[in-house]
Parts: sequence; structure tokens; C-alpha cells
Amino acid sequence: MKKILILFLTFISLVSYSQTKLETKIFKYFNEYRVENGLKPLKFDKKVLLSAEHHNNYLNDNGYPYNYILDNGHDEKELTDASDRLKHYGTTGFLGSGECILYTFREWKQNDDNLLKKSIASWISSPTHKRIMLLEYMDIGAISILELEDGYFIMTLNVVNIKD
Repeated sequence: MKKILILFLTFISLVSYSQTKLETKIFKYFNEYRVENGLKPLKFDKKVLLSAEHHNNYLNDNGYPYNYILDNGHDEKELTDASDRLKHYGTTGFLGSGECILYTFREWKQNDDNLLKKSIASWISSPTHKRIMLLEYMDIGAISILELEDGYFIMTLNVVNIKD
């Protein structure tokens, strides 16, 4: 009985920490953009995903983007910045990290691929986000997507350098 319970809890943990279909697709598009620009693709990391999911939920719970409780959407009160969130969710020993966030909506009759490609294009059109997306020394990453009401989404991309 104990083995069955352990297997069940392990399965639930794996399911709850895995990417959604949208997150898998957008991470693929993100990596394609990196490769098109002469960089290596990043490896998906579950701990990085947990950090990004946390930030999406925090943003949503605290009024982002229009009534956010802080001046900067990258900040939180307790897990102040991306590196704090990464450490909290088990990513340790990293040398650097970057974060991109996006609040966007699905246009009328817009399919998933167009929504996700538009989201990547939005980050690319921002010089700061583009720079983060093209940091050559990053190794792992994840993108979390939180679907809100009325076709709105909050997306968080985290990239991390774990090597010397």
C-alpha cells in the first residue's frame, strides 16, 4: 500500500509540475528564435517553471498590470526579484538569470500559434526583453502562461545560467 501511495504522489507531482500545451509551444518558439540568432536552445527546467508560475500568480493576485501593488512588475514584496524566486523553488548555484513578463490578450478568432508567436514578437520588440532572450550564456529556462478571464494572459519567461 505504501508503494502505491508513493507512486501516486510522485505521479501527481510530475503532472502538476509539467508544462501545459501552450507553455511547451511557446518555449519551442522561444528556442527557435535563439537558434535563428546563432545561440543554443535552452533546456526546460521544472524548478524554473515553478518560479515563473509563482510570479504569474503573484502578479494576478496583486492587480497586475493596472493596479499592481508595486512600481515594477518584476518585483514582489517577499520574493523580491527573479533570483529570489528561483532560489525559493530550488534553483541554486546559478551565476545569473533574466526575466521577461507580458500581459497580452487573444484577439478575436486568434489561434494558439498566432497568440504565442505574437507574444514572442512583443518581447522581441522591447530592447530589454530582446537582450534577455538573446543572452548567450544562459543554459536553462521556462515560460509560464496564466490564462485569465476574457482571453487575457500573463506570461513569465525565466532564463538561468548554471554553468561556469
